[in-house]
Amino acid sequence: MSIIKKPNGKYTVDIVNEYQTRVQRTFSKKSEAQAFSASITRKKYDTKLVHNNLLSARYSMISAIEEFENTKKILNPASIKKYKAVIEFFRQFVEAINIKFIDEFKPEHAERFYNLLVTERELDRGNVKKTIKAKPKTVNFYLTTARELFKREILKDHIQKNPFNHLKNLKVEKPLPEYYTEEEIKSFFQQSMKKEYYNAFKAFLLTGMRFEELASLNCSDIDLENRMIRVRNKEGFTTKTDNAVREIPMGDELYNIVEKLVQNKSENDYVFTSANGEKLRERSLLVICKRVAKNAGITSRAFIHKFRHTFATMLVQWDVPLESIKELLGHSSIVETEVYAHNKTNHRHHQVRLLDNLFR
Repeated sequence: MSIIKKPNGKYTVDIVNEYQTRVQRTFSKKSEAQAFSASITRKKYDTKLVHNNLLSARYSMISAIEEFENTKKILNPASIKKYKAVIEFFRQFVEAINIKFIDEFKPEHAERFYNLLVTERELDRGNVKKTIKAKPKTVNFYLTTARELFKREILKDHIQKNPFNHLKNLKVEKPLPEYYTEEEIKSFFQQSMKKEYYNAFKAFLLTGMRFEELASLNCSDIDLENRMIRVRNKEGFTTKTDNAVREIPMGDELYNIVEKLVQNKSENDYVFTSANGEKLRERSLLVICKRVAKNAGITSRAFIHKFRHTFATMLVQWDVPLESIKELLGHSSIVETEVYAHNKTNHRHHQVRLLDNLFR
């Protein structure tokens, strides 16, 4: 290795790198030439330690990000798009702070990333400029994604600790579930609509099923003898969680609808379909839902999942135990179901009045 001063005052480094390749670089300052030479020497030393099993091989940060992104390509298109945006943002951050290897990313870098997420920034859209700030839920998703990336690298033995572990997620105030009132429900189903959609909306209300659960329901999932609907994994459909595999009993109103629908259909036919006999599409059904709600004079937000909220809310108000509602909804935790408990507050007076008996 040598640093040669040229007649023009510049300095040329002539050195063999860690791959045994001769490298020549010219710099304006001697300090820059010395720094470059030192970096090559350090890499050669580290490579020697790795070959002698005295040091773990360093892994590229960009390679780790690319491999992590590939694990998300099996998700649905919406999720892929969501993760792609987050991963690209993180990639740009890593490149901006010049992190080359996964083990170079430290807790202080994680804090810089966090501060970048929570800091207000100005958005320039031509003539319109406005200040925006990421919502807590968005910040948490970015942090969770970054933690997951480094957790994978720990499992690969590329690093020992997760640099994001010391950062806490922001508190997210969950909005209370919206539901249709009894008056809104009655008005909704009094409106003119095609029978296929009337049946579907009524089934959403009477089962509390998620959209894809109901849309993917086959005749083979119906047990008329025991009046049960089976939500289960099958070809072309996977439940949201293991707990989402369940049986939902049918009351008279729903049973009468389903019994007529499954007549003369094969086991693999969909129970609820569009007016054309095809599988229900969420976007198309949402348009119909909003139109019917508008005709019904419903001024609150109208959306399909609101029928599921209504199902749970009505059961809470009618004193059905939360544990039973949890099973009917297919929740993985009772905590998910407890968000509906607030709707019971005004319906507990008769329970409290039972204590009056102590003084009679």
